[in-house]
Amino acid sequence: LGLLLGVVLLPGLVLADHGLMLVIQGWQWPPLMDLMERLTWLGEGAVEIGILVVVGLVGWRRGDGCLRTRGLIGAATVAGAGLMDQLLKNLLCRARPNAPDAGAFFANFPCVPAKYAYASFPSGHATTAFATAALLTLWYPRWAGVWLGLAALVGLSRVVLGSHFPSDVLAGALLGSVVALVVHAYVPALRRSEKAAPAGLA
Repeated sequence: LGLLLGVVLLPGLVLADHGLMLVIQGWQWPPLMDLMERLTWLGEGAVEIGILVVVGLVGWRRGDGCLRTRGLIGAATVAGAGLMDQLLKNLLCRARPNAPDAGAFFANFPCVPAKYAYASFPSGHATTAFATAALLTLWYPRWAGVWLGLAALVGLSRVVLGSHFPSDVLAGALLGSVVALVVHAYVPALRRSEKAAPAGLA
């Protein structure tokens, strides 16, 4: 239901982006900006993938097949979501908030490879953060609020810092979540490891 709601809201949010950015620009409070700078790195694809690779390596070292499978498949899933995000950026060429023609799609088209100024939609940080959060929520639902809350803060940081429009973040969140859900549903190795997981972790 959350994904469906997000898809329905996305077109309207694209139209409201400029007005929302004007409101958000009023949040330029130095302590908040410092916090957002510290949080935004959590959405770096290399960080997300690295964390999951470490999880897989810990599982390998402990002889825990479940943990190893989750870590390695999780890392591949986040990497795949990131690649899909890059493909969309290069197809849609949306200008970032601080770029000429801010918010315009197909700006400087074709933009392959997309320059930073024309790689706004979707947000890569939101994509990888929500792909990771969705997987962790499926694996360890007791901590769902933590995983999703951190991903939401990463997305918020991208808007507050002026790197993305709100609709860029929503699109990234949808993309990352959908990729994670599809992998969870259709990768047999992951489902087997989930059944074998200790009850205390699930």
